[in-house]
Amino acid sequence: MKILHTSDWHLGKFVSVQSMIDDQRYFIENVFLRALDEYEPDVIVLAGDIYDRSIAPVAAITLLQDTLYAVAQRGIPLVAISGNHDSADRLLPAAKLMCSAGIHLANSMEDFLQPVDITGKDGSSVRFFLLPYFDLPTAKFFIGNEELKSPDDAYAALFEMAQEKLAADRPNILVTHCTVAGAVTCDSESSLLVGGVQQVSSDRFGAFDFTCLGHIHSPQKAGKAAMYSGSPLRYSFDPNERDKCMLLIETNGMSVTRIPIRPRREMRVLRGTFEELLDVPDNCSEDYISALVTDERLIYEPMARLRQKYPHILELKQDYLRRTLSQEGDRGTLREKMANHTITDEEIMTSFLRDVCRTEPLPDDVAFFAKINTAIGEDDQ
Repeated sequence: MKILHTSDWHLGKFVSVQSMIDDQRYFIENVFLRALDEYEPDVIVLAGDIYDRSIAPVAAITLLQDTLYAVAQRGIPLVAISGNHDSADRLLPAAKLMCSAGIHLANSMEDFLQPVDITGKDGSSVRFFLLPYFDLPTAKFFIGNEELKSPDDAYAALFEMAQEKLAADRPNILVTHCTVAGAVTCDSESSLLVGGVQQVSSDRFGAFDFTCLGHIHSPQKAGKAAMYSGSPLRYSFDPNERDKCMLLIETNGMSVTRIPIRPRREMRVLRGTFEELLDVPDNCSEDYISALVTDERLIYEPMARLRQKYPHILELKQDYLRRTLSQEGDRGTLREKMANHTITDEEIMTSFLRDVCRTEPLPDDVAFFAKINTAIGEDDQ
């Protein structure tokens, strides 16, 4: 059998102020559905974080509905689980009805103990164990053990409960959504959910012939027979988030082939002086851009000017300003004086020129500033 493994679509996600829904639609229509027609998998695995937030926007819900309809029309079974970003209850309200169309969604721990058997075109079968994302209190209640200390403990207990359901005559494949110890993370993942306490040992998966993982956004191995497919699109400028792909797993030998994903727009980090950034060749002008300006001076309206060349620029950082703002100097004293209203307008102006413009006020500057202050005071009276 051939299994197409993907995860972490995060439908409805924003990167900075940019909605990614058009990029996600492009992926589904031009990569995902085309891969179904080209590779003709026997089953699709979608390993969690289908939506980006628990209450998904209408555009994301519509896109998922259209996608599931296109999958059902092709007659390809799909097994899916809810992730930490999904609302398990809201993810697919008609989940039971969808089973008749070959769409199997696991959104509770009870579903894990009801494995799904899928038979391929060649007559061979696979047993899927679908374990959605869960928190520790839920696991303690379901397992009936208040002594569990971590998700790793919970996984061990759950796998022991499932031992009698493992098939002896076909491969057993686990689909789950968690952080495996040693996985390489990136900025677009939830930092609260990838810490050491939340990690699961890959040794736990030993009873299964293969494990399809979701939650980490870069494709990578996670033990002897476990892999993350990663998210289909980059959702940050972190260099660790790279090599986007889907995985094609063949159960005869459990071989894995990466199907590379070419996105609608790349995410690029550009670094240089302001003039250098304006002179970059136009081959990346339609991409999402994070610009790091190295000039040791203030730039007039840099974002507006860069947007003329890069209409999809999302970030602008300047080394000079970042360093200046991180230098404390006499700011503690300055803040105290401002809080106590014991600082003069001239001191504020002088501090601004030193911190931001790296210059000392000239006598003419001080005189002009005083003249303006006097005029403002007269207008207020």
